[in-house]
Amino acid sequence: MTDSEVIDILLNGRGFRAVSLPIYRLSDESIVGHEMLSRGPDGPLEAPEAFFSASVAHEILCQVDLHCVARCIATARSMSPDLWFHVNFFPSTIIETPVETVLQLFPPDVKKWNFCIEIVEDQIISDMDYLCGNLWKLRKAGLKLAIDDVGFGASTLESLIVLEPDILKIDRRYVSGVAGNSPKERHLLRLIKVARALGAELVAEGVESRDDLELMLEVGVEYGQGFLWGKPS
Repeated sequence: MTDSEVIDILLNGRGFRAVSLPIYRLSDESIVGHEMLSRGPDGPLEAPEAFFSASVAHEILCQVDLHCVARCIATARSMSPDLWFHVNFFPSTIIETPVETVLQLFPPDVKKWNFCIEIVEDQIISDMDYLCGNLWKLRKAGLKLAIDDVGFGASTLESLIVLEPDILKIDRRYVSGVAGNSPKERHLLRLIKVARALGAELVAEGVESRDDLELMLEVGVEYGQGFLWGKPS
């Protein structure tokens, strides 16, 4: 595949689709929401890591990211508006894109939905002035903010204090296999204390066993997602 063919596929979204990974209330394992995820066309560009890496290489990450978000939102709108819907953004996209353009991707009556912007903790840049400004405007319009993979990035505490997220998603490294792993459990308990201090809700990522699910309930984590219930579809 030539570079021009790759760029054409990425910019036009040929073969792209959205899948969802449910978010569960752990107490009764009922579905309360979905994280909407992008997949590329069958072949070497199907995995997000592949097509986003190619987007960076060709300096079109923002355009491709916006296209993926639009596809995810369109798919979410065919589902129940009573559920949460998390859509992933690169922080750089939020910084580089006018707030009005981002809001146009969402339903006009966005406040009647439960859409949540999700950004990865270790992608947050150290100078967050522009990011915070645009995020504040988006949240004022009715969107929530989730920080993904919390517990791994070096700037976790600083970013959480400054951004004041509505939802913290605990990195799977501190969830999968936590039952019977004392160091992981201690780290998890620290994250829970931070979340409670911020008034944020917690979602455990990477729940893969019943033992881990039971431990999440014991320590007060209310929501989770993971392969215990199946893969994205």
